[in-house]
Parts: sequence; C-alpha cells; structure tokens
Amino acid sequence: MKKIALFGAGGHSKVVYECINSSTNIDIDFYDDKKKTLKIGKKRILIKGNFKNLLKKNFLYKNIYISIGNNKIRKKYYEKINKLKKTNKFINHLSSEISPTAIIGNGTIVMANSVVQSDTEIGENCIINTSVSIDHDCIIMKNSHICPGVNIAGGVKIGENCWIGIGAKIIENIKIGNNVFIAAGSVVTKDVNPNSFVMGVPAKNVK
Repeated sequence: MKKIALFGAGGHSKVVYECINSSTNIDIDFYDDKKKTLKIGKKRILIKGNFKNLLKKNFLYKNIYISIGNNKIRKKYYEKINKLKKTNKFINHLSSEISPTAIIGNGTIVMANSVVQSDTEIGENCIINTSVSIDHDCIIMKNSHICPGVNIAGGVKIGENCWIGIGAKIIENIKIGNNVFIAAGSVVTKDVNPNSFVMGVPAKNVK
C-alpha cells in the first residue's frame, strides 16, 4: 500500500497527522523546506526532505496534502501538487460529522468535532478546523481557512482565500467576498465586500 505525504512540519501539521490517524493506519511521511525533525507527543519524526525531494518521490505516495495553515503559502504549494493528481480526496477526522448531501473538495481537511450540514459545498484546499459548525446550504470556496470554534449559520457564502478567525460567528444568508479576513470573536451580521478586514461585535470594516 502506498503512503501519504504531508508537506509542512509546523504546528498545523500535527493536527493533520492526528486527523488522518483517527481513521486509517496508513504510513505518513513528512517533508519541509526548513525542518529536519517533527516532535509529536513522545515521537520524533524524521523529515524525509524538502519540496523538491517530494516532487521527485511523488510516485511513492497515494495522496499528498499540504499541512500548512497560512492560506497564501498553502495555496502556492497545493497548486503545484494538484498538477500531479495526488490530491484526489479530502480528509476528515473520525469524530467529525459530515452530511451525506454535503460536497467537499479535494485536498480539504475537516478537523475533530466539526459538523458540516446538509447541502453544504466546500471547495478544494480548505481547512475546516477544530469544532467548527457549518449549517445547511452554505458555500465555502477554495483555499479558505475556517478557524477553530467558528459557527456559520445556514445559507452563508464565503469566497476564495478567506480567513475566518477563531470563534467568529456568521448569521444566516450572509455573503462574504474573496480574500476577506474576519478577526477572532467577530459577529458578522452584514455582507462583507472582497478584500476586506472586519472585526468586532457586530463586525465592521477596518481596512
């Protein structure tokens, strides 16, 4: 059986590693351009090489995932890996709950205790982080990061490359444009234009 490879060996990669291990026993190799080892609990895992090494050895792996939280960096590497057709599924933690009518894109990761409800669509290369709640009929477009503890009501649309900060809340039927940053703890009650930075309760544009 072929292995899985993860590119990126920072803190986020530990959560991705445990997410995969919750539902499969497949071997996982790490690659990173800077680090040589990664400590997870009592384990110290040897990094197999850098990104160039991973490209050369891609034939060894059934799937390759980008385990980097930063949207811009994750997108850059995902687009390169996607050309190899090694990101042909999503990952979800065993404790997550995903509706059978939900659609989730390739390379996306759904973390522990998250819930994705009916007829929601999530694009490729997204992070649905720990204990996120996404209600029915939402659309989250590619390369977005929904941080831990976010609550999204029904019918919300979130554009590409968005960052929804930890603990934020978005009421029903809100539309959020591409490249939006929503600060931690914000409550979004109005539509948000593309390329905005919003924060507060209720959230207001600060950029």
